[in-house]
Amino acid sequence: MAAQDGSRPNRRRIQAAQTRRDIILAASKLFTQHGYAHTSVADIAREAGVAVQTIYASVGTKPQLITAMLDEVDTIAEIPELAARIQRSQDAHEVISLMVRLTRQLNERCRDIITGLRSGAHVDADLAVAYAAGAARHRDGAAICAQRLARLNALRPGLDTATAATTIAVLLSTDSYAQLHTEHGWPYERCEQWLRDTLNQLLLPTATPEPPKGS
Repeated sequence: MAAQDGSRPNRRRIQAAQTRRDIILAASKLFTQHGYAHTSVADIAREAGVAVQTIYASVGTKPQLITAMLDEVDTIAEIPELAARIQRSQDAHEVISLMVRLTRQLNERCRDIITGLRSGAHVDADLAVAYAAGAARHRDGAAICAQRLARLNALRPGLDTATAATTIAVLLSTDSYAQLHTEHGWPYERCEQWLRDTLNQLLLPTATPEPPKGS
């Protein structure tokens, strides 16, 4: 009996997290289709299949939904965990691999939210602010990765940290994934491998090739 009681909070948390995710996805879809200003909380509730009060209890007000979208992206893509591993890593190849994996998971798992913010940003000022905030997070992540490589003395000779950060940010942008995956039809696994190999070549000394997997 105790085991069953102990499991109930976990089930409630899982259900609550899923409800929150459904609300955020519904909001992203409607913001994209109708614009932020022309989408009401009631519209979002109908799309998500929940009561209006559930939205306020789970996420908050309509402006808070935009912030929640960015936070949900981080959670779904496991960004905090991967970012922490990047900071702890003592291996340059692993740093790059983790950053590429992070952006793969971001684009693969959160495509609907990213697409919604991206398309809505062109016509809605509030969504444009949210999309810009997401882009700033991406640039900050690229800078952290470049700084980690610099602290490991792993950047190729002549390459400064700022240029390395820009290289990472551009190659791992949503535009790059959109071109590789959507336009050219590459599966995400192939995107990840190509981006990892390309960044290794651009950022690291050629005298330190990546060790074979499994070694």
